Amino acid sequence: MVFWQPRAVTDLQVSRLMKNNYAYGSLAAFLPLEERLFPFDQQDVFGRSAPLEVEVGFGTGEYLVRMAAASPERDFLGFEQCAKRILKTLRKIHEARLTNVRLMRLDAVWAFRYLLRERSLARVHCLFPCPWPKKRHVRHRLFSSPFLRLANSRLADGSEFYVVTDHAPYAGWIAENVPGTGFDMTAGVIPARFDTKFERKWSAAGQTEFFELVFAKTDHQDLPQPGVYAMKTYFIDQADCTKIRLENVWGPLTIKFGELLYDPRMKKAVVDAVVSEDDRSQHMWIVVVHADKGWCVCPASGTVVLPTEGAQKAIDLVAQAVRESGV
Repeated sequence: MVFWQPRAVTDLQVSRLMKNNYAYGSLAAFLPLEERLFPFDQQDVFGRSAPLEVEVGFGTGEYLVRMAAASPERDFLGFEQCAKRILKTLRKIHEARLTNVRLMRLDAVWAFRYLLRERSLARVHCLFPCPWPKKRHVRHRLFSSPFLRLANSRLADGSEFYVVTDHAPYAGWIAENVPGTGFDMTAGVIPARFDTKFERKWSAAGQTEFFELVFAKTDHQDLPQPGVYAMKTYFIDQADCTKIRLENVWGPLTIKFGELLYDPRMKKAVVDAVVSEDDRSQHMWIVVVHADKGWCVCPASGTVVLPTEGAQKAIDLVAQAVRESGV
């Protein structure tokens, strides 16, 4: 019989492992999604009051880091959904020793709607957003009229929203959505100038012209920040997790329950749920676990949940089903 033996790990492999394990340098600039952040309190996060700029979809952070380094008197907040890009940007922030920039893993629409206050932003930037070129994907495009009105409400009076795209049809589509959003838009054609990952990609493919859109706020759109919900925890005296039955909810607020996993030895169950509201969805796990006070129903530890009405409703429905299972 031949036994498998691991090969010796070379110094090069060790250095690569260390580089991967410490790729982000420091997590100090990362803001985890927590209820305390809603609404966003710049004084609490940055420890000062300063003009606040936002970049939507910062990619690997080249542009965001350069802006923050060039303007230490201003604060910068970046939104991105790709974890690998966030880690690469954290490393750049750490290496540049910047203290005036923070990152969040959060959808831009929800960030502007739930996190940011009215008239709180000095400027918004977005370079090379996904154009969603296929007709069936147009609904995923960010710069629709509703989002432009929302962005307008979060910008200070007289401020600007700056967008650059590599996709001419997308630039035209955005222009069609501007009327009635409180912006005056000017459009132009520019050469490569930002030296970001995506700009380098398009330039290497032979593209020499990019499309610049500048939105100047002229009229305020009154869209107050909706409240968020402190996720309620339930304690239920009696339950039988083998009898939990969950009903989906359909409509403007949709809650679709997936699998329920139950470990009788640990007296613990987890429920998979997808909550869709405001044209956005989030995936959450809800835990049902036996505790001193009874069966506890709450978001699973470590799950990232935006505390919206829909998320709370999903927890309410699980609690109701747990209560009924013990009757």
